[in-house]
Amino acid sequence: MNNSIKDKILASIDVVEIVGEHVSLTRKGREFVGLCPFHDDHRPSLSVSPQKQIFKCWSCGAGGDVIKFVQLSQRVDFKEALAILAKRAGIEPNNRPRDDQAAAMREQISRSLAWARTHFQRNLQQTPGGRQAAEYARGRGISDAMIERFALGFAADDWDDLLSHARRAGLDENVLGQAGLITTNENNKTYDRFRNRLIFPINDAMGRCVAFGGRTLGDDQAKYLNSPETALFSKSRVLYGLDLARKAITTSREAVVVEGYTDAVLLSQAGVQNVVATLGTALTDMHAKTLVRLADRIAMCFDGDEAGLRAADRAVETALRHRVEVVVVVMDDGQDPADFVMGRGVEAFKSILQSATGALEFRWCRTEEAFRSSGQRGQRDAVEAFLRFVAQVTLAGGLNDPIDHGQLVNRLAELLTISAGDVVALLVKNKAALSRESSGTIPEIAEMSIYDEAVRDIPPGMVSAAEELFGFALSSSEHFAVMEEALSAGAQQCDPWRRLDEILEELVEHRGQYTKADVIDHCNDAGLCELVDRAIRRIGASVVTAELCQAAAGRLLAELDLLRMKSLRGDLSGGDCGRGPCDKETFDALCEVARHRHDLLGAEPHWKASR
Repeated sequence: MNNSIKDKILASIDVVEIVGEHVSLTRKGREFVGLCPFHDDHRPSLSVSPQKQIFKCWSCGAGGDVIKFVQLSQRVDFKEALAILAKRAGIEPNNRPRDDQAAAMREQISRSLAWARTHFQRNLQQTPGGRQAAEYARGRGISDAMIERFALGFAADDWDDLLSHARRAGLDENVLGQAGLITTNENNKTYDRFRNRLIFPINDAMGRCVAFGGRTLGDDQAKYLNSPETALFSKSRVLYGLDLARKAITTSREAVVVEGYTDAVLLSQAGVQNVVATLGTALTDMHAKTLVRLADRIAMCFDGDEAGLRAADRAVETALRHRVEVVVVVMDDGQDPADFVMGRGVEAFKSILQSATGALEFRWCRTEEAFRSSGQRGQRDAVEAFLRFVAQVTLAGGLNDPIDHGQLVNRLAELLTISAGDVVALLVKNKAALSRESSGTIPEIAEMSIYDEAVRDIPPGMVSAAEELFGFALSSSEHFAVMEEALSAGAQQCDPWRRLDEILEELVEHRGQYTKADVIDHCNDAGLCELVDRAIRRIGASVVTAELCQAAAGRLLAELDLLRMKSLRGDLSGGDCGRGPCDKETFDALCEVARHRHDLLGAEPHWKASR
């Protein structure tokens, strides 16, 4: 393993995502904070910086990059941590001859693309067709300064203009094909991919050309054409203009995302320097990961037609999963962002950015509109899609604000004319289903769920008592003190109980109280979600009182005593009772439990009933 592998891993994996899988993180300014997993932390001491891609505990001193975090959290050495992260990122960790060949090919592709960019620029400046292309760009409002800044070029209206010049420059045709610059038809004839087009070079974040986009200047049915996927280019990873916008994004802590390169160029020209564009695809997780490292707020700007609205739907869901503030700007009257800024000016555009619709509000309005304009089946589909959306975002940690969560629950309850509790139950079920999907568990064919596996060896009476007590605790934090001792004692029996108890205690410690929605926001795997679902269903519509909570706590403690008595009896029956100090201690402990539960020494029938 060498530094190139390490660099690839650090470039591909977000430290916030990795730390967030072990710790519940909350955004605080430009960073995320949470409880440090490397010492007994009772207040958030861990800080994670998406911009610097490091973590640091201000209490115990643990810190470093994502590789160091894996070393510490999984107790592995540096090479093992690299291997773990390389596998996750799909990077081959071993140096092999074929890797050297691939690296050599990537370097040749990179040189070919750099040559092609110069060739297209020269065409724009020095050929009659290029001068016409430049006039077209000016007609769209693009200034000469922007033509130079974005290195726009021209692909001649010829089948082999680039190919013939490349041959004279001594470039390998195989490399040109690998770079996506030429293609071959069914008759094995090779020709230029880009012809009679205004060319927009597509660069990576370091400013290196990795692909091209072309806007037709003729009657080609494909109005826009991008390079195909290559060893250097993936449209799901690259954002147009990021190399030029990076500084403005990190300074403003905001990224403006548009759908096309013309929009990006004209907005940048108008003074919106923090703008990037997707390349014929919806915003992807890799795009979002890149932007979250640089910005605290992402503003999505889309055309106002149905295609633009659908693109906004997809982009919102993707961006929110990455725990960043997301707002949506939808252009009116069929305009695109470039038309708007050209017609009404940059100040008007900045104004609508500031008053943009929050992502959740946007998605809710879309759902409500679909619900009210559809029949029964369409209404059901709209609600189910929205519930799944909320569950996905919540599981990813993108919906941590209890006020937002509460408003969504209340709005859905009003729209569907059901109780808020029923809505919460639906959300829990969706979260549980999504968790099972992500973990590869298929409910229909699985022998038992993750939660069932966790409680398999626990007496059913105790499971019932614990779920009931958790149900009361979820319904109201008012009587948590009455239940705290029993919950803590029972939590030691299985991992989902322990984790839910920790969530409740953490919320009480930091907030003094909590709501059911607060707890659900912290449930991030299938076992935990299923426990919450069962606990809520276990108590039904019960009115929670202190007396009810106290009685439920007593039932759980009684079950725990019965379990302890069974264990002690087993210890005694396994040896010669009364013949040693160990047996004496065991017998005394059994008597103490019996006194605690009054006459439970004779409660074997009760034990059998609880099994």
